[in-house]
Amino acid sequence: MPRTPNSGRSYADMKSDRALKLPQEVLYVKNGRGGTWWSSAKENNQLHLGWKETPANLIKSRDLKAIEPQLRAAFDNQGAATRDLNQLSYALASPSHYIWVTVEQGFLWWCTVNDEPVINPKGESSNEGNFWLTCALPWRNTALNGKLLAVSDLPGGLTMTSAFRSTICVPREAAAIRRTILGEVDKDAVQASEIRVAYEKSLEKLIQRLTAKDFELLVDLILARTGWVRTSFVGKNREGVDIEAENIAANELAFVQVKSSANQATLIDYIHRYEQRGENYDRMIMAVHSPQDSMKVPDTATGVQLWTCEAIAKLSVRLGLGAWIESQLA
Repeated sequence: MPRTPNSGRSYADMKSDRALKLPQEVLYVKNGRGGTWWSSAKENNQLHLGWKETPANLIKSRDLKAIEPQLRAAFDNQGAATRDLNQLSYALASPSHYIWVTVEQGFLWWCTVNDEPVINPKGESSNEGNFWLTCALPWRNTALNGKLLAVSDLPGGLTMTSAFRSTICVPREAAAIRRTILGEVDKDAVQASEIRVAYEKSLEKLIQRLTAKDFELLVDLILARTGWVRTSFVGKNREGVDIEAENIAANELAFVQVKSSANQATLIDYIHRYEQRGENYDRMIMAVHSPQDSMKVPDTATGVQLWTCEAIAKLSVRLGLGAWIESQLA
């Protein structure tokens, strides 16, 4: 049975998990200062916590009323006492009502827990907390759809939350984190994506109506905004080359063809020319907005890119050239 990366769970397990009704609220937790208890927590599917000064019997009974005076007596700073009491309330009152998340090894890990705390019989140490909550759903760094939860792909507020000094807090991006764990997409993001796709389709029609000169200029602008510096003038280049461009950072020289209309035979012809000049160029780009037939770069051709009208429209939107295209036809 195949398993999802790093989760220890089979895809069948994950599929059944999708039917689970996960808690609505999310809490961020640090398993020890600097995550020192994380290895033990992950290995044993536990959530490790401290508060070793609090009597074990009060933690075990989850008696927050009795814990409060103990904490307030232990702190000169009553604000700090209130903070710790609030955090203990999350851990002891109804911890099963939350999805618990933490950040370790560049990933977001999450679990759910049972309500009953377990006192560490050996006491708090550098490897284990004073008590722990046993996971109901084990720690994993994948969403319910199997996607790895790399921190770089998650809401920016999570990074700020992971720098929080206390043990437990409510993440600023709690709702977004929960959606990510469920494998859901933000409705506003979906709407924005649909509008972007519609705009790209509208630009395709405008691009096909550009004059040959304006189309060459559009391709030139795309090249410039993606790091390519034109080394020869549009319309004044050596025979068979419309634009010659250099990417200084990549140390590459490109052979660029710009055609309002072309077909597969034209593409193959220019690929042969490019290959014959292989010692001079690192890649070839052919930009065509109105192909006469279905055009495709052969699998055997290396370093060759075909920019169709669809590709050019997408690049234009990403590079902020939509208004320029509109202005040429206004």
